[in-house]
Amino acid sequence: MPSASFRLNLRDDLLFGAAVSKTLTRPDLSNLSAAVGYDFRPTDQTITKGNAELKPYLSKNLDLGLEWYFADTSYVSLDTFYKKVDNFSTLVTSTTEVLGFPFLLTEPVNLNSAAIKGAEFTFNYQFTHLPSPFDGLGVATNYTYVTSSASASGSEISTTGKFAIPGIGNSSNASLFYQKGPVELRLAYNWRQAYLNSIAGAQGQPTTVKSYGQLDFSGTYHLNKNVSFYLQATNLNNEKIYQYQVYLDRESYAEADGRTIAAGVHIDWK
Repeated sequence: MPSASFRLNLRDDLLFGAAVSKTLTRPDLSNLSAAVGYDFRPTDQTITKGNAELKPYLSKNLDLGLEWYFADTSYVSLDTFYKKVDNFSTLVTSTTEVLGFPFLLTEPVNLNSAAIKGAEFTFNYQFTHLPSPFDGLGVATNYTYVTSSASASGSEISTTGKFAIPGIGNSSNASLFYQKGPVELRLAYNWRQAYLNSIAGAQGQPTTVKSYGQLDFSGTYHLNKNVSFYLQATNLNNEKIYQYQVYLDRESYAEADGRTIAAGVHIDWK
């Protein structure tokens, strides 16, 4: 698909960038499946199916950004973006009948159109002015604000109008790192605001994923150019994933992955 990007040096330390593009993205293969699944439990009779007629996403994109390099290895930037997406797809649940019995049918459908817009702020700083060995310290952080809307026809869901696009939400991350000589250390916190998972999930109710924040650590010691030791730890704060429908106290899903710690040796035989 066509695309173009531009970069202009407003000053030696100040850069302006712009990009326009058109992209096409195929739907997930699982959503295109022709398979149909039935659940005949008396209290929860459901049908789950794919949709082989799903259309691919078509997106028109515009990105604008400024970058200010106030030191050799430090900078601050602000980027804005706008995306107009046609045929955005999501899972919806509706009622149907099979042999006179009521069922809940869940299947992927294309929305009419969707608009996504927002901005991202980034700040990276290395403390190179500190005395050794502290000159290897640094911080990196960014925050992304995004807003969205999508229109859907009444034949697809029970209420027409504007809806948040599933999977879209604000996010941020911050990390403290040290990199000097053979040592590399990083402690990072990644956060994602609550976001819509499905416009019409079980019982036709919208499903939302709660805010989630995870603390990770990674460290590497390079013994020489061929051998290095590493240690990685994810989800140190033992965060859990929760989903709810309409109200916070109506939880519909919980996932506890726990902490994961891995250590090992990397050897390059070249």
